[in-house]
Amino acid sequence: MGEWLYTVEFAALVGIRRQVAHRALVLRRWRKNALEVRKVKGRRGGNGGEQYQVNSTSLPLEYQNRLKASRTHDVKHSKSITGRTEESAWWLDYLGPALQYPANSTGRADVLAELAGKPTRNWEGRAVSYCLRTLQRHAARFDEDMKVGRHGRSDKGKKRVLISRKWDKLVPFDASTKTKIVEDLKQEIRGLLKGGMSWGHTLQEAEKFLIDATVAWGCRPGDPNVLERACSVPIEFVSAELHFRNVHRFKRDHKAYDDRRPRIRRTVAGMQPMELVVGDVHPVDIHLTRPDGTVATARLIGFLDWATQRLWIGLIFFEKRGGVQNRDVIEVLASMIEAWGMPQSLYVDNGAEFGFAAFLDDAMQLTVQGFHGPSRSTRVINALPYNASAKPIERLFGDLETRYFSTAPGHIGGNRMSKKREAIDRTVAPFGAFEDVVPAIEGFVRTYNHTAQGKKSALKGLSPEATFRKHLEAGWAPTAMSRDEVRAACASKNGRLFRVRYRSVAAIGHARNCRLTSTTRFGSVYRPIIRQPSCYCLTAMVNESA
Repeated sequence: MGEWLYTVEFAALVGIRRQVAHRALVLRRWRKNALEVRKVKGRRGGNGGEQYQVNSTSLPLEYQNRLKASRTHDVKHSKSITGRTEESAWWLDYLGPALQYPANSTGRADVLAELAGKPTRNWEGRAVSYCLRTLQRHAARFDEDMKVGRHGRSDKGKKRVLISRKWDKLVPFDASTKTKIVEDLKQEIRGLLKGGMSWGHTLQEAEKFLIDATVAWGCRPGDPNVLERACSVPIEFVSAELHFRNVHRFKRDHKAYDDRRPRIRRTVAGMQPMELVVGDVHPVDIHLTRPDGTVATARLIGFLDWATQRLWIGLIFFEKRGGVQNRDVIEVLASMIEAWGMPQSLYVDNGAEFGFAAFLDDAMQLTVQGFHGPSRSTRVINALPYNASAKPIERLFGDLETRYFSTAPGHIGGNRMSKKREAIDRTVAPFGAFEDVVPAIEGFVRTYNHTAQGKKSALKGLSPEATFRKHLEAGWAPTAMSRDEVRAACASKNGRLFRVRYRSVAAIGHARNCRLTSTTRFGSVYRPIIRQPSCYCLTAMVNESA
């Protein structure tokens, strides 16, 4: 059967470079000898982790004997070559025939004399030759069970000083006292960092603490400058404790602490469209003009189909002060469900505008095709507080702002305290009225949904719409539900009457490849309107049809 050798092992055995050995295994031939080669899967290697192995029985007889000699020597020695360097392993293989004989024996002397001055290739593949004295010295080191060749220090990783060489030489304390001072110094540094002190100030306070502690333990040199120079704390001593800053960040800035937590990378492999829909509200950083002449920004209500990365949005603009309410989000969600189907799960945050989501739990149970074992008790998922980065739609909002919204006139950026300015004393000019910006946002959303993503992305080079069509061709079909049925599902009972949690809103429709996404009590319209005196906002759903 023989033994299968990896490329590195084959190169070390025959004394050639790894690149040359790899080329020989690819060609399955070396020095006019056919080699028996196979590919195996491994954690490291070339394409997809594939590695080459060669059967030792297909090697020339000379190298088969060399392999057997090295294995025999490994059995004789109590310690294996595990952990030795590549150079040490090569020397063990090269001197193997001589090490079979006892030290100072005639047999060993004859073998070493034969190897002396003989050209060969070392562990790096270079042509070398060694004199008799060098071979004798290396063989003696193997007899003493010592490493041969270059190797690391025996005290590698061990601390050679407690604080610094100057301080260790100056203080006349015993080892236990020095260790006690060092531990107290570390605790002082950790306490300062936990309290939020800066790195440079912490270093200064640590030096003062070390001077006071050294004097308190009885070390009082005649020259105060000598003590001050000796108690200079190295930068690395403080840097090793910088991770204790997380305590201060956790207490005073929990959002920043949570943003630094490790994340789990989601995957869309095996997911179906509308299996998980993520919803959120986002401010659009574009200045718009109100009828009274003041400027404000619109709000974007977005829903992301995680499996296909499709985005459905609705825009809302307030003529006066106000905030997004349940009825506004319900209208956008109802239009999405009418076009795309009912989602299986809805992932939203804990804002009051998503308070209606609990009413949809029973309706989303209809999307489950059959029982597949225990599942979650509710189809509505609420994000944890201070955990915005866990929602995939947050990243998408950032991409929309960077790639699309920033190219529109009137873009002011995300920092309201430091808005973008056209001149030093003048902010950017507004885009226009709300009805002017709706077609622009519509174009941005259409461009995103039809733009192919990178080959390393979750969609593997496809666009969101192309991914959705791929699922349709594979047989997927949505769970249909009309807009009125969604509104009814979001209704709450109040005495004898049923109060539906939505209001009439103005909407915008589009021609050609688009559909009217909402209607008002005044009928269907194809342009933005504000006709209800009781309605203080203008809402538009700007999306394509399914």
